[in-house]
Amino acid sequence: MNAALIGATGLIGQLLLQKLIDSDCYENIVLIGRSAPQYQANGKTQVTFIACQLSEIATLTLPVAIDHAFCCLGTTIKQAGSQQAFIAVDKTACLDFISKCQASANFVVTALGANSQAKSFYNRVKGQTQEALSQLLAETQQAASPKRLWLFQPSLLLGKRSESRLLEDAAKNAFRFVSAVFVGPLHQYRPIAAEQVAAAMLSCAIAAQDPECESIQRVMIVSNKEMLAC
Repeated sequence: MNAALIGATGLIGQLLLQKLIDSDCYENIVLIGRSAPQYQANGKTQVTFIACQLSEIATLTLPVAIDHAFCCLGTTIKQAGSQQAFIAVDKTACLDFISKCQASANFVVTALGANSQAKSFYNRVKGQTQEALSQLLAETQQAASPKRLWLFQPSLLLGKRSESRLLEDAAKNAFRFVSAVFVGPLHQYRPIAAEQVAAAMLSCAIAAQDPECESIQRVMIVSNKEMLAC
């Protein structure tokens, strides 16, 4: 199979990239982004990096047909600089990438609480992105080759980022003292290691190859609780 990945320099993306390579499931992996990520080659998988600005994704020509598309894009309003710039990354670029890949199986990281009607701007945009992705794939659906979408909704991510996020770092430190309260109904909100999210994405991608997967629903939500158990 051939895979495409965007967001490979991020916390989840860099871990997922290495897992995709190590899985030996992919003959080709196409990386799209502004800077090339680091990884360990396995001598079998051909990794191709296409450097571009996110606004240029729609104009790209991919070197191979894509079977699985993985989107790990994510930023903050502080990093992006404005709400509009945030939307350009977390929604527009994500949609452009999935549209460009035309993959039969699509795996996208959104967020716990994603809801197009949410009061929180962050969760509202994530929810709008989910709905737009579902609509996009429905419009390009083919009876002979149905397109499916897995939406991963992690809580606060644990792991070492290349850049500092002050509020996120503070929340992680606070979690060390209150982790015991994330039990029962609160377990679904428990912070999750980026490693677990990446592992869940690969697990779902492998499962997508099972012939029985043809009978499952077109859009699947993978909750934070499910990923914690992965």
